Amino acid sequence: MRLGRSIRKYFRLRQHSQQRPAFARAKDELRARTRAFSASASVDTQTAGFTRLFRFIWTGSSQRAFNVRLLCWVRMLEHDDLLRLDFQEAFQSMLAGLDSVTLLAEAGLPKHHAVFSEGLRRLFNRILPSALSVSDSSRLLVSLFATSRDVERFLELPQPLFERLRMLLAPPATAGGPRPSARLQSDLRQALCLIATRTAGRGATGAMRERCGQCEVENSPFYQLIFSTQQLVHANDASSAVTALEVWKAGVSRCRKELGHVRLDMETTGVSADLVLDLRSIELGLMRMHGLARILTFGTVPELPERSTAARNLLNQLIQGRLEDKRVSDLLKQNLNLLARKTVERTGRSGEHYIAHSRKEYWQMWLAALGGGLLTVLTAAIKMRIVEQQFPLFVEGFLTGTNYAISFILLQVFGFVLATKQPSATAATFAGIVRNNPGNASWSKISDFTARISRTQLAAAIGNVIAVCIGAVALERLWRVMFSESYLPAPSAQHVYQTLHPFTSGTIIFAAGTGVILWLAALIGGWCENFAVFHRLTEAVSQHPFGIRVGQNSMARLAAWIELNLAGWSTSIALGYLLGFVPVIARFFGIPFDVRHVTLSTGTLALAAARFGTSSFGHDWFYYAVAGIGVTFVLNLGVSFSIASFVALRAYDVSRREQLLLLRFLLGEIVRSPLKFLYPVERDSPPLSALTAVPEEK
Repeated sequence: MRLGRSIRKYFRLRQHSQQRPAFARAKDELRARTRAFSASASVDTQTAGFTRLFRFIWTGSSQRAFNVRLLCWVRMLEHDDLLRLDFQEAFQSMLAGLDSVTLLAEAGLPKHHAVFSEGLRRLFNRILPSALSVSDSSRLLVSLFATSRDVERFLELPQPLFERLRMLLAPPATAGGPRPSARLQSDLRQALCLIATRTAGRGATGAMRERCGQCEVENSPFYQLIFSTQQLVHANDASSAVTALEVWKAGVSRCRKELGHVRLDMETTGVSADLVLDLRSIELGLMRMHGLARILTFGTVPELPERSTAARNLLNQLIQGRLEDKRVSDLLKQNLNLLARKTVERTGRSGEHYIAHSRKEYWQMWLAALGGGLLTVLTAAIKMRIVEQQFPLFVEGFLTGTNYAISFILLQVFGFVLATKQPSATAATFAGIVRNNPGNASWSKISDFTARISRTQLAAAIGNVIAVCIGAVALERLWRVMFSESYLPAPSAQHVYQTLHPFTSGTIIFAAGTGVILWLAALIGGWCENFAVFHRLTEAVSQHPFGIRVGQNSMARLAAWIELNLAGWSTSIALGYLLGFVPVIARFFGIPFDVRHVTLSTGTLALAAARFGTSSFGHDWFYYAVAGIGVTFVLNLGVSFSIASFVALRAYDVSRREQLLLLRFLLGEIVRSPLKFLYPVERDSPPLSALTAVPEEK
């Protein structure tokens, strides 16, 4: 009987507890977890107990549940003096047992000088985080803020609520609470010295010293930052702390001035992603040092801002930094944006030569396009012979790529034009003009420039196609006269018709993919030019010891030739081998991909049509192949120009809204005045310098 009454009483109490409001049950759970943490004795149990308490508060299923639990816990400690004192003593004891130097000095700060190495480190941290000791405060912070939502909740805390939390976790000594941990003060000093040493090391690299104003290392502000930081951390009284802080701030200001000088120098001497990473690391290090200095000297320098603001700024940096340590995308975005912009600018310089600004230049473009088309006939003919030999994949790709590369280089040497090489370069120039002419008041200038691009591109494409067709027919006639047979066998000619059909083959996908290859080749050309400028390749060539044998004047002329032709040659070589190797690499992996280059495809089609003679015009497959050429033309140029424009506008920080508005305006201009996008109707066009000049700031 007694056992039965006990069981019934247990179920009644359990039912009663379940009928209590949710906030009451949450308050009981918060009190129990707070007491469990306060009763912990070792660092291991304290960090585990604090993590369970914090995660219960912070990981609510909704924002409302999170707010309710946090406010409930804060009010509970504010009204329960005994529980609050026990919690504060346990919290200070936990801080005294934790090593915070690594967290303060490394969270969010890049460790490596190279972007590739830093990216690998972050990737490995994301997949398999490094093992941390129990006494490392980084381990506690990672467990507390495990997701981006947890970090956002902390960053969005109202300042009054954060102040109440700070008073609970770290009350002033005058409030009757436990004394602050001396271990934490020591860790702040050690972290400040450690960051100063790393910052000085990055500021003393060869790339930095070549571009900064100071030539002597002992006068470098980065070198002197170590000594000013040492004086700051060893200040014992208020007067010495004030003096040391002012000296330290002046040193930091000099460091920031040097960073600005290096950035300005990179605008003309080229950009390196690794150097940009060093600059970003120095900036973040100076910001972290400023936050540590504010906390460290707060008690001795009364004119500093409120302690809660300084503490929150430092915590924001640490919490965000630990989250960013696992993000590779942020690293690439921060450190490759300047490199992308400079590469786009150098690509855009070559694009200026592909734009006709007068009727004379327009007709010169026609002549250059005709020459490029005739040369492409030979390229297409040799390519067909290579494919017929059934070489191994690598040999076929190498021979095809070499054929393309030599052809494109000859185009560069003789001043001929290939329509598909224009869009990426002209798109970079277009993006630069959009950046230098902000606002819709300059859109009429941009419209005129777009019309120049359109009609020049159309003239080059039509000139290429006409010359290719005429040249292919002439080659076929000449070959029959010399060898009494057609250049292409019948199976090869039929295969050309089949591969160019826009619906029964992969022409649409292949042409779009070729547009990506065309953009990538132009990007490689811009990167090579930036590489040469950054590493002073022309000066290295002119100073090469080989000049003792051939003469310094000869080496100087070679250096000038490299400076003039490096971008064009590198783009031609890259495009040739990309067009040659991408299809065979795709076939190696079982991917049915082939290139569809409009000029080369037109050449092979013209050779196939010449093989069958006038009878080709009586078959549907010929007109389908011609339609495939049209699709290839649109996709080659459209995809290449679109990607190049998008990348360039992103590199120039042109907003998406402005891009859409500009596109809408240009489409309206095409509808209102379509002729100027096809033919130069105006007599005189303003010079390109009027569009590319950066407007003066008022």
